Amino acid sequence: MVGEVPVRIPLGFVVVRVEVSVVSEVRDTATAAAIDSLSASVDALLEAGVAPFDVDDARVLIGEVESLARRVRAVQVELVDAIDRSGVHRVDGHRSARAMVAHGANLSGPEAARRARSARALRRLPECREALRAGRIGACQVERIARAHANPRITDQVEANDGAFSALAEADEYRVFDRKVTSWSDLVDEDGARDRDQRSHDNRDAKLVQDLDGSWRLTGSFGSLQGAELHSILGAFIRMEGLADWEAARAAHGDAATVADLARTENQRRADALAEIFRRAAAHHAGSEGGSQVVTDVVIDHETFERLTRQLLGADPDPHAGAADGGGDGGGDGGGVGPFPAPRYRCSTLDGHPVEATAAVANALAGHIRRVVIGSDSVVIDLGRRSRCFTGAAALAVKL
Repeated sequence: MVGEVPVRIPLGFVVVRVEVSVVSEVRDTATAAAIDSLSASVDALLEAGVAPFDVDDARVLIGEVESLARRVRAVQVELVDAIDRSGVHRVDGHRSARAMVAHGANLSGPEAARRARSARALRRLPECREALRAGRIGACQVERIARAHANPRITDQVEANDGAFSALAEADEYRVFDRKVTSWSDLVDEDGARDRDQRSHDNRDAKLVQDLDGSWRLTGSFGSLQGAELHSILGAFIRMEGLADWEAARAAHGDAATVADLARTENQRRADALAEIFRRAAAHHAGSEGGSQVVTDVVIDHETFERLTRQLLGADPDPHAGAADGGGDGGGDGGGVGPFPAPRYRCSTLDGHPVEATAAVANALAGHIRRVVIGSDSVVIDLGRRSRCFTGAAALAVKL
């Protein structure tokens, strides 16, 4: 395609002819030319690079690049809307414009749904549409408004507040804006909010599931009030764990202690806080009237226990221990590799959840053990008394 660009010079105007290669195959020439121009501009931007000179330049780049991305997002959303209005998706055998765009652009289902939902909302929200076109609000804000608009009980209210939504989406950071939209939606649709919360409460659940690698994953869902209560309790225990780490760090390094001197990461403190809640709940239950102590029993075979105990205490384990009869854990810690499967190896809870053997033995050195003799038919034939591995000075030495 040959384009003509007027260039002003002191004596008047001259026309410069520029050769532009056509890439777009869109039938509308104006749209194709715009796509080619945009593609060339993006190529030039990538060629020039976006490395900032300093922090101020970085802020400017973030804002300007984001504005461009928002305007492209407006084009993507309006394309879905245009396809939906024209009905051309049916000619291609698709049930909806969303399905056609998802197929043609190789989008995930959720992303295609976000574009379609935004298209339906912006069709009725002209001020929000213009704000997205101008790059003043982003895809996140539009999607949040679109989710509220999709609620049929408050659709009219959202449309009536088009300008307010646009202004707040532009002025507030996303977290604040999201909270305002949620609060407003709950106020306008009190019955719906109540029903959703009751449904969440009725479907409350908590699971602690062991993965194949032996680790555990905790998941749960709760209603708003119960969840808020649990969040407050967990937050208090996390702060306690943080104070304990800071106290230990200051004891070792004085006032020069920094976050780098803390013994645990924030993630680890959260996990330990939850474990502490469980332990205190179990201790309270044991001390309550009619309560009983909650005990976690770990069963480990004698050969593995003896070999790992020698390792933990600094002695060289017998390199042939467990190799001839399938004992040991089959690892490379000096215990040899027995035949598969290892018929006499065991390290698990009573109900069969595997426990890493070294962790179990290390815990047993400070905890209690009981000797159990099991016959070949898996019947217990002897049960020893519950006792500690080490007592007195020996127990102190192990802890040190």
